Amino acid sequence: GAERDELQAVAGVAGAAGADGSAAEGLEAAAAGFRQAAAQVLSAVQQHALACVREEEEAMAALMAKAVATQSARIDLRLSQLDQLCAAVRSQRSSLEHDRHVLFAERLSLERRKIIATEQLKAQFQAKQQQQQQQPEPPQHEPPNMVAITLAPSPAVKAEEAPDVKMHEAHNGSGQ
Repeated sequence: GAERDELQAVAGVAGAAGADGSAAEGLEAAAAGFRQAAAQVLSAVQQHALACVREEEEAMAALMAKAVATQSARIDLRLSQLDQLCAAVRSQRSSLEHDRHVLFAERLSLERRKIIATEQLKAQFQAKQQQQQQQPEPPQHEPPNMVAITLAPSPAVKAEEAPDVKMHEAHNGSGQ
């Protein structure tokens, strides 16, 4: 719209110059009008191009800001996940440390009970040995003389008839 108006104004200037004077002056005036119109058109195009560049730069800056915000959000999410993972590892490490202390205490307790049981067994063994040493040995009894009992002569048999029995009884230390 504005460019067309400018062209018509230039054409009007050229037509007026041609009516007044010479054709050369008219052409010069027309050329000057065209140059001025071209400069105005170029200025308008330049202004329009600058406006487009500004709009594109603003759009690119907005997209870049969105991209940076998205990347920042992704990094924040990953850091949050990493923090959660670190907290879980710390928790497990703490749990393992506690379990290690419990296991150490159980081993120590077991070792103490083992030492106490060993000492009690030693004490019992020593007490039993002392008790056996303090008690007199029971006399060793000889087994009963079964042969003498079975071979003992009946009252009807005379001592001369059973000489083997007397010898055996005399040998064992038991006599009639």
